[in-house]
Amino acid sequence: MATLAAPRNVSPLIRAARYVALTSGIVYGYRRYNKLAEQEKVIQEEENKIRAINAQRRKEKQEKALAVQMAELAKEVGIIPKSSSAS
Repeated sequence: MATLAAPRNVSPLIRAARYVALTSGIVYGYRRYNKLAEQEKVIQEEENKIRAINAQRRKEKQEKALAVQMAELAKEVGIIPKSSSAS
């Protein structure tokens, strides 16, 4: 088996550069995350408004469909629907 040579000392300049790169990466990531979080809040507010509008439209559509189904069922059973009796 070959024996490994003793590890060489790393230059203080290289060691300092590593820590500077690490620190700057952490700071950059922190700032970038906060910036993206602010942008996402705005996007989420807009999407929530759109979801509320779509939910309201879906609810109205379901209510209309239910009214039509109930009127058809009433005719099949032989009951006069309320909307027809008012006319």
